[in-house]
Amino acid sequence: MRVLSPGRVNLIGEHTDYTFGYVMPMAVNLYTVIEGEKAGDVKLYSEHFNEEKAFSLNELVREGSWMDYVKGVYWALFEEGYKPGGIHGRVGGNLPLGAGLSSSASFELAVVAFLNKAYNLNLSRLEMVLLAKKAENEFVGVPCGILDQFSIAFGKKGHVIFLDTDTLEYEYIPFPEDVSVLVFYTGVKRELASSAYAERKEVAEEALRLLGKRTSKEVSEEEVSRLPALYARYLGYIVRENRRVLEVRDALKEGDITTVGEILTRAHWDIAKNYGVSSDELDFFVRKANELGAYGARLTGAGFGGSAIALVDRERAEELGRAILGEYQRAFPWRAEYFVVEPSDGVE
Repeated sequence: MRVLSPGRVNLIGEHTDYTFGYVMPMAVNLYTVIEGEKAGDVKLYSEHFNEEKAFSLNELVREGSWMDYVKGVYWALFEEGYKPGGIHGRVGGNLPLGAGLSSSASFELAVVAFLNKAYNLNLSRLEMVLLAKKAENEFVGVPCGILDQFSIAFGKKGHVIFLDTDTLEYEYIPFPEDVSVLVFYTGVKRELASSAYAERKEVAEEALRLLGKRTSKEVSEEEVSRLPALYARYLGYIVRENRRVLEVRDALKEGDITTVGEILTRAHWDIAKNYGVSSDELDFFVRKANELGAYGARLTGAGFGGSAIALVDRERAEELGRAILGEYQRAFPWRAEYFVVEPSDGVE
């Protein structure tokens, strides 16, 4: 059996999901691939790491390697009362690791989908999402929200997903066929479990508690202004970002890609200035993309390195990618790369 599990980019709505705000991700046509068969234990070869690892199903102990994501999925399934057997196979694909395209969630969803089909677990897509998130949060120990897993499971070709991470209500919004998403990986690996990500999540959650609010959707800018400075800065960004997601949703429905691009660029400089998760490399890309004719650009994912995106005319996407890469390589020592992607279907 073969499973294709896409990566994702988030068009708009960054660092809003852990305060139950709005996001607008899409699955993209770069994939984690698992090929394998049922077995009594787990034995997987990773093409990326060029190594084989194995474990028995009664030995779910973290080992600090890529296999923890597989163990985490089994742990989450066992916790919920499911009893899948093992896998023998290989993991590959063209989704880059550590580039801010959610390779970890893609891998988790690939494992969940494989086990769901192989062992007739009858999990819905939402159940697969929640199991993968539980594995990452509680076993691997990464405090992510639901955005990554949801977009990878629910992706739809030619569409972005408008998602309320509080109610999990979602809507598919058509994405223009003549526009591509240029993803630029800065070559700076970022670690989502880092103290900086956890600290922002903690401050944002505490700000909600201070205001007596359950979600960032319920907070006004006037209420934010009454908070202590750091809380006001972080939650203020999130409140503005929620509003921008709604604005992008409406602009996309009207086919107004110019407005969408302007909002994306505005979002980047807000998150850079007020949330402090950008970098010189990400800022460089955003400036250059706009100089060279992109509709707009911003960092995508958690920040602290990783990737940025630009919305560009499809026929110019490769040309812009090459031009920016050339200038970037003269300015920075990292091994960067770019990808031209489009919205794709979810894990299958």
